[in-house]
Amino acid sequence: MSKTYFLRNTALPALLAGILAVPAQAAFTLNGTRYIYDEGRKNISFEVTNNSQDTYGGQVWIDNVSRGKSEVFIVPSPPFFKVNAGNKQIMRLMTVSDGLPKDRESLFMLNVQEVPPKPKSTEGNVVAIAMNTRVKVIYRPKALAEQRRDAEKQLRLVNRDGNLWIKNPTPYYFAVTKVKHQGKQLVLTDEVVQSLSQLAPFAEVNTRVRSQPGEISVDALNDWGGAVNYVVR
Repeated sequence: MSKTYFLRNTALPALLAGILAVPAQAAFTLNGTRYIYDEGRKNISFEVTNNSQDTYGGQVWIDNVSRGKSEVFIVPSPPFFKVNAGNKQIMRLMTVSDGLPKDRESLFMLNVQEVPPKPKSTEGNVVAIAMNTRVKVIYRPKALAEQRRDAEKQLRLVNRDGNLWIKNPTPYYFAVTKVKHQGKQLVLTDEVVQSLSQLAPFAEVNTRVRSQPGEISVDALNDWGGAVNYVVR
């Protein structure tokens, strides 16, 4: 799950003072860090909880990751909503196209954007902080459902040009969060970390770490967001 901060201000000193004085707190929380959309379901639901003491608006949209950016496969309902302080909003995601691959998973990003209330005081400098929460939505074809559990065991090591590559020979998306040598976490670049966190079906990632003898393992997140360690051979 990632959060993007949006700031509005009338003066830079006030902006800095506001950030230093008040920690940024998300008004919204979701009831999951990822959602699995199994083929054949009419829709799936998730909850947005407003943890603030004010009524907030919200906007929801889906970004394609594995498919064409302009194509529409999954839509949220409602795309706009309002939720009172301490209350929850039930949202639904619905497929509107049968054009997704049947031989591999497809990845989307769910965006839930906060719309803060109008400041109660309009005098002086005002800082409004809104967050956009992004979580994964994985569309899983029916034929792949039974074999998904612990599919990370099929990850493979490839030594190429002296570097260590991690290969995904499966039709599943994996979220690899750590790569370890003899149990010690390896330092990876931000680009490599991002690629491994969305390791696509039948793809491979150059870790940019020199090949070395000894056990290599990875931590990867399962469907429920729990980290599991797997030895990669």
